[in-house]
Amino acid sequence: MVTLGARDVPGLRRFYRALGWAELPGSDDGRVGFLLAGVLLVLCPAAGTDGAAGGAILTCTVTGPRQVDSACVAAVAAGATVLAEPADHPEGGRSACVADPEGNRWEIAWAPLARWRTEDGQAPPAAPAAPAAPASDEPHRASAELLHHHGASDEVVAAHLVAAGGNGPGWAVETLLCAARTARREGRPEQAVDFLRRALAEPLPPARRGGVLTELGSLEVTLGPADRALGVRHLAESVRLEQSDVSVFKAANALGTALAARGQTSVALEVMEELAERFTGHPELAWAVQVAAALIASHDGHSWLETVDRLRRLAATTPARPAPAVRVLLAEFDSTSGRLSAAEAAAVAREVTVEPLDPFSRTYVLASAATLAQWADELALADRLVTEGLTGHRGPLVDPGYQSLLSVHAESLVMRGRYRELLEACHGWGVLIGPPARPAPSGVGNAHLVAQAVIALTETGRAAEARRLADSIAVDGSHGSWEWNEFLYARGLLSLAEGDPAGALDDLSECGRGQSARQVTSPVVTPWRSAAADCQLLLGRPAAAVALATEELAAARRWGTPRCVGRALRALGTATGGRAGLATVEQAVALLRTAGTDPELIAALAAHGRLLAAAGHRTAARGALREAARHAERIGAGRWCAVVAALLAAAGARRATASQTGAPALTGSERRICALAAQGHSNPEIAALLHLALRTVETHLTNSFRKLGVRRRTELAGRLAAEPAVPDR
Repeated sequence: MVTLGARDVPGLRRFYRALGWAELPGSDDGRVGFLLAGVLLVLCPAAGTDGAAGGAILTCTVTGPRQVDSACVAAVAAGATVLAEPADHPEGGRSACVADPEGNRWEIAWAPLARWRTEDGQAPPAAPAAPAAPASDEPHRASAELLHHHGASDEVVAAHLVAAGGNGPGWAVETLLCAARTARREGRPEQAVDFLRRALAEPLPPARRGGVLTELGSLEVTLGPADRALGVRHLAESVRLEQSDVSVFKAANALGTALAARGQTSVALEVMEELAERFTGHPELAWAVQVAAALIASHDGHSWLETVDRLRRLAATTPARPAPAVRVLLAEFDSTSGRLSAAEAAAVAREVTVEPLDPFSRTYVLASAATLAQWADELALADRLVTEGLTGHRGPLVDPGYQSLLSVHAESLVMRGRYRELLEACHGWGVLIGPPARPAPSGVGNAHLVAQAVIALTETGRAAEARRLADSIAVDGSHGSWEWNEFLYARGLLSLAEGDPAGALDDLSECGRGQSARQVTSPVVTPWRSAAADCQLLLGRPAAAVALATEELAAARRWGTPRCVGRALRALGTATGGRAGLATVEQAVALLRTAGTDPELIAALAAHGRLLAAAGHRTAARGALREAARHAERIGAGRWCAVVAALLAAAGARRATASQTGAPALTGSERRICALAAQGHSNPEIAALLHLALRTVETHLTNSFRKLGVRRRTELAGRLAAEPAVPDR
């Protein structure tokens, strides 16, 4: 197949007709096709050939969508330049476009000819949509041998080994495993799965086979339903085959987490109980199993309470001091049940993380300590622990400690109003928002990540997208878990923003019942009472609203952070109204200005402005509302921008227009990326440092260059220094 980028498609069409070429029926995208001697010639408008002003594109067809990505990786490894990343097409198929070192363009396509049909609806017989598999696998086997001995990358060689099938040379296993790890690290889990499955076709000793099964199963359970079921079977087989204690621990831990995510918590806990019996002579592993079981048990409220009670008894009867993982996990429970203050919780977080951590429970300790630090508004400490945990994690992605780290990171971004940054990260975690390219599903099945994405979409004014995401989530095995309660809270906030206080109150009340069943009384986790108070007020029930806000304020004061107390004061003042309510909201504003979390301050300033206007203090009301507008515009809180604009109009003022150019117009993510680029970091280095997709970095830099009016990276440092932006909190 040859594609010509034509400046004048009708003119070229007449030319090839005059040559006597057989024309095929046209496609919906303006392309025209001719068939001659088995060659398909496609005339394509120049804008459709990756921005070229004309010329030819040679097309290499492959047998499936994953092979498009593999072939693109192989081409880049050989020195090609990517002109268009692999992408699915609305009309079907998947393709990418690369250029060789001299600029000749190649399209790598799967089923690119499906759009070309003969009059009877069949594809042209001389040009099938995808070439049939070769009669022999020897060409791929020979290519793998040749490429290996010439030093080609593992992924290029592994792609040929997969195509060849069967047993390979002695070096095949190592090549396939290295290629799988590279694909996983670079966000291509499906390709990694292909390499690992092919590795299992090689003769492997039981211990080595168990390790491959653990790695494969841990990836498969993050993919679709069919792969997930196969992943559970592979993990179960790996538990049977693994021989070392550490390997068995990793495999059983991944299996237990996968089972719990499917609603089989009791089966998962049986797996961990058998594991604990095996490790009775290995104290560090035994404690790690207990903590892993506790995190798995969190998928079910009753199991969670039983597990916490068992850990308390073990800690009380063990002569030695309980392991850090146990101390920090029990501190988590005591924080949510109102037994610890924020200061006490933060002290535990610091205490356990300065001690040497055993490698088995390290991820769990860092995740729980980061959670405590975040709840206590020690955000710098929480960020450091999350980064340390994520970069140092070597276990499966489904590891409960790793998933907890992702959850802490996501909630921390929402707390600070860094919504765009969160939504960018969600694609890499497998939380699908919109129609982007295929993500690396490191967080699939984690309802808490979905909850944070729903909140971020709601707050940025994308309620329709938030609703589609929320409606796509099934209860599955997460019902009764702490993640599900977080999701109910997020969905309640969405309904409230949509103008449905009754529907919001249903979700928030169910969240409250679920939290109570888990003995969660502190608003540090899900402040459902404040949101429910807002619903009750909108439904004309001020007494019920005051009761809920009063209850939350008492719990918030026991915890003692400005954010929690300020939020509860805002809800109580709004519900109370009048002079007393105004005075209460003023306290909330003063307190939240010290908290360092913009979203709660914006809500309090909006409430303050509303109550001031109602009291006849219109000038003061406009001042409070303008401050709220500035904060909302800076963090991109589109919902609050609209709410505050309406309140300002009612108070007789207009909202100032946000700056669209210069450094003040940059988002938080754009500023961070520009700063790294100004320091000399390349785009791939920035993507690795910020855990973003390369395409995301490129898009942000393009937008930033436009806003800053620069054309080269070397201009960034001077432009940013000349016009500094207001930093994120």
